Amino acid sequence: MKSAVGPICKNCKSRSQSLFSFCQVAETEQINSNKSTQVFRKGEYIFVENNVPAALYCINSGMVKLSKSVANGKEQIIRIAQEGNFLGYRSLILKSRYPYSAIALEECRICIIPKADFFALLRNNNDFYQALMELICKEADEAEAKLSDIAYKPVRSRIAEALLLLANASTEEDHAITLTREDLASFVGTVKETAIRVISELRDANIISIDKRKIRILNPQMLTYISNVCD
Repeated sequence: MKSAVGPICKNCKSRSQSLFSFCQVAETEQINSNKSTQVFRKGEYIFVENNVPAALYCINSGMVKLSKSVANGKEQIIRIAQEGNFLGYRSLILKSRYPYSAIALEECRICIIPKADFFALLRNNNDFYQALMELICKEADEAEAKLSDIAYKPVRSRIAEALLLLANASTEEDHAITLTREDLASFVGTVKETAIRVISELRDANIISIDKRKIRILNPQMLTYISNVCD
């Protein structure tokens, strides 16, 4: 982790994808004046499970995995966050410890906003507050859908769905996926060996390609079909 010169909030390329798009000019200037910016290398922790939250994190660039420790020292990836996403806001609102860790999947530039500025937006900007409530509801729906998928969808379908999601979130120019097989397995709720087998089958069927550990989707229509198979 290292300090970096942060983007100017009003010109930030991620602003249109962020809830900060609901901020007024004066609010944007306040955030820009008070925030700091850090660059996290791949594998570095942005925050750690069970720590007390101190700020709001906004991803300016890169992808972050939110993961929770489970039995036998393993992890369960809860969500993959991308540019424009907020991190840690639910713990700030609830005044609770982080329920998971946030770890950089690639080099990430993260803007760190003091929690006082975050709470000022909640109090004073109704559009920001409403958008945040909608986001919380959307993420709750997605979490429920993921639990349902793990319960009823075969691993092959879950991996296909994850690859489509990750390609869409990828910051690579050609939407290549750089997630490790272990992280992919954790994300869909299976073991690494199964993920490797399914990935190999998809490659052999020319649905995806693999080059230097990067996965590229060759046949998104077939991958979409596979992702929707429930038995």
